[in-house]
Amino acid sequence: MTRFNLYLVIGLLFGAILAILIAEDSGYVLLRWRGWQLETSIWLAMGLLLSLVVSLTLLWRFCRSTLLIPMRLRHWLGLRSARGAQRRTDKGLAAFFEGRWDVAESALRKVHPSETRTLLHPLYTAIAAYRKGQHDQAKALLSSAEAGGDTPKHLVLMARAECHLAMEAYDQARQALGGLTGSEQALPRSKKLLAQVAYAQKQWVELIGLTTDLRGGHQLPEMLLDIWEREAYCALLSDESRSAKELLTLWRQVPAVLKEEGSEAWAIVTRNLVSRAEWDLLQKGLIERLKDYYDTASMDAVHAFPDRQGAKLQKALRRWLDKDLDGQCHAALAYIAEQDGRTEEAGALWQQAYSLGKLPRFAMQWSRWLRQEGDEARAGVIEQEALCQLKAP
Repeated sequence: MTRFNLYLVIGLLFGAILAILIAEDSGYVLLRWRGWQLETSIWLAMGLLLSLVVSLTLLWRFCRSTLLIPMRLRHWLGLRSARGAQRRTDKGLAAFFEGRWDVAESALRKVHPSETRTLLHPLYTAIAAYRKGQHDQAKALLSSAEAGGDTPKHLVLMARAECHLAMEAYDQARQALGGLTGSEQALPRSKKLLAQVAYAQKQWVELIGLTTDLRGGHQLPEMLLDIWEREAYCALLSDESRSAKELLTLWRQVPAVLKEEGSEAWAIVTRNLVSRAEWDLLQKGLIERLKDYYDTASMDAVHAFPDRQGAKLQKALRRWLDKDLDGQCHAALAYIAEQDGRTEEAGALWQQAYSLGKLPRFAMQWSRWLRQEGDEARAGVIEQEALCQLKAP
């Protein structure tokens, strides 16, 4: 009520001032046109002009509303109503989530651009189209969305990269992702697409960095990331262009999960170092490895050392004697003892290795030792047992 009274007072003051101005000087206006002449006061002329403007405005609104009647009728019938567009959008997005690309593409395509409620609508339509197999249509939709300028450019680039990935056009996918800024490439979905491209192009160093960032982001299954990471490290460790020191340094960077007992990556490292005859580095790596893990690859690597090169491994190997269930540790120590000239100790270790593992190669080594000692009969029995094992299914 107070506000109304204030407005009323202001209106009365304004009216009084206007009445005083009109009373003091009403002004004079003369209009002539083709023999017509109009004489009036300036205040009446201003009133007539204002009335004309109001009349024209009302006439324009009336004509506009008349022209919009067919469109409003269509909306009333539900053909282009906001509710109908929303239903089609919801149906398309639900089908997209369910993986029914044909239904998703059809429903989203029927929504007119003027009725879309989200800037991402063209992207969903394009992705549904390319997953349906309509690659050209998907590209056209993405190009239209990019040209329109309403949809964020980095989202269009991501969708375009995903289309290229589906068509196995990896160079084009990388080119599309290259248009992203540094902060945009740090987005989880960008990293997922970059990782997929890196894996397809065997860019292992890049892939390792991306899998580390993707863990915990739920963009890709953890199991798939483990497979990619293992494959990447195995490929890098198999690279013959790297020096032996680089290989050992890279091995130390391998995640702990890939260093567990029976590690494929460790087997690759030992084979690579053996093929290069890098005995000092192999010995150093084996000493570090045998502190925590007992591997078949490590035991096989011991047998590759020439001329007493593996003598320093005895201490690291003896800690596994009590846990040796397959005889490989005893066999490795027997090989070192033979190289060191400790014949009797070697024979005892070969015998223990064969009793634990019953492997033909252990039998051959023990029978060889027996023959060197002159026990032909026992050596023949051991060899017959080994032959029977080889013939057994």
